[in-house]
Amino acid sequence: MDAVSLISAAVSVTSAVLTVTLGALFEWRRRHSDREHARRDHVGRYRDPLLQAAAALQARLGNAVRLLSDLPVTEVARDDQARRDEYNRYESLYRFAVYQGWVHILFQEAGFLDLGSRRRNRRLVKLLSGVNGAIAGHDDHGKTGVLQGGEQQVIGELMVVADGSDNGRRRCLGYMEFRAKLDNDREYARRFQPVLAYIDASLAKNPAGGLRRLTAIHNALIDLIDFLDPHRVWVMGRRDRLPLPKEETLAPAEEKRLAPAERPPAAGESPLPAAEERDV
Repeated sequence: MDAVSLISAAVSVTSAVLTVTLGALFEWRRRHSDREHARRDHVGRYRDPLLQAAAALQARLGNAVRLLSDLPVTEVARDDQARRDEYNRYESLYRFAVYQGWVHILFQEAGFLDLGSRRRNRRLVKLLSGVNGAIAGHDDHGKTGVLQGGEQQVIGELMVVADGSDNGRRRCLGYMEFRAKLDNDREYARRFQPVLAYIDASLAKNPAGGLRRLTAIHNALIDLIDFLDPHRVWVMGRRDRLPLPKEETLAPAEEKRLAPAERPPAAGESPLPAAEERDV
């Protein structure tokens, strides 16, 4: 075999190897791109409604804290006070319940929201746990908490229904559906009474430790919103963290009610599942 034939054969072999290698590389990149698009779509499907629910609840709590602190609040008309109070009562309850519903959907349906790295996954779980703990009152052993973790989970479950599609996805109840169930199902309504009682006390500007508790929940939600929407693309409202009031002392009657033998147990581990330990 002469030199020309050898060179030609070598070139042919090299071309074949290069073609196979580049083909495999391009196929790997295509599959990786498809997986990344699927992951982003999955993230958006659950992150976006959770973000909107957190923002809606945070906005309402921010106004409540400012009202209790005699800070400037969003101005509303003063007419028909009873109608406005009823709306504030149930719409605030609805915002709280929708947030719990989307947290429940996230962990039950999505398994876990893979944000692309273990660090970001762990950060999300920590922030969700922070909101959970603020609502439960982990910082004062539940003395001024709204609901403990298991009670929050129950409300989340009660807010979730099938969306009617063939893919088996779920959604949260609409406001009209929610009000109808509250009015017509006594057992359903009973689960929400502790939150309604807390809202009523806040509207009366007389919650036990309520200002500090509402501020803690508000600030925990701000941390979650900043993480989910760092560039302020989806949530345009104010995001200022509010100063946490000094520790409030309970009235003598409240102290008596919370005698040592009757005090709630110390807060335990958050019921939220841990993030998957993997990178994408």
